[in-house]
Amino acid sequence: MEWKKVALMAGAAAGSAAVLWYLLKEEKSAGRSSSSASDAKSIKKQGVEEITKEEVRQILQDIIKSQDQMKGYIKELTQELLSKSLSFDDTYQKVRKVQPQDPLEQYGLSMMEFDRLLDKHQHDPDVREAIAKIMGAPSPSSVASEKVQSISVRKVIDVHNFMLQELEKLVDDYQKAPGREGYDMKTVTIAAQAIVGSQIEAKFGITSE
Repeated sequence: MEWKKVALMAGAAAGSAAVLWYLLKEEKSAGRSSSSASDAKSIKKQGVEEITKEEVRQILQDIIKSQDQMKGYIKELTQELLSKSLSFDDTYQKVRKVQPQDPLEQYGLSMMEFDRLLDKHQHDPDVREAIAKIMGAPSPSSVASEKVQSISVRKVIDVHNFMLQELEKLVDDYQKAPGREGYDMKTVTIAAQAIVGSQIEAKFGITSE
């Protein structure tokens, strides 16, 4: 049953980003391999129905890579939020400065088109495994840490309730923020994840890791 507790805690820590895999970004860097850029351009020239299973696997791997990069950004920002108070707008601007490119934008795909591709290849084991990894689904056979094992179900519920309260406050802050009409909702969600994550860590000593 411990893996279920791991799943609940992961959901609490990242609940402010319910569509994580969609929000993940591909880092803009000069170090990006030419083959990756070439693959992206190649896919853009194709119709959605012509994209192969192998190309879908590559897109998913790029999203996983982006997820790892974004986790690093959020972890650093969470620690900064623990050490000093930042307004919602300040947090948003910090995220915006480091926010990488969306992998789907890189490949010229819309969310609807990508959903169609995933539906088409949903029975492929590699595709299913990649999606599970992106969504952060723990394996039933994974070994939970001692810290996770010590967390009671009552505490998990308390964390979720606290998270909901903090998200409601964030919505209020967002609505009062100057120039919010120009905010990018993906950036807003990432900023919210960092803010709520820092508050959960400060109150309960629990991180997404």
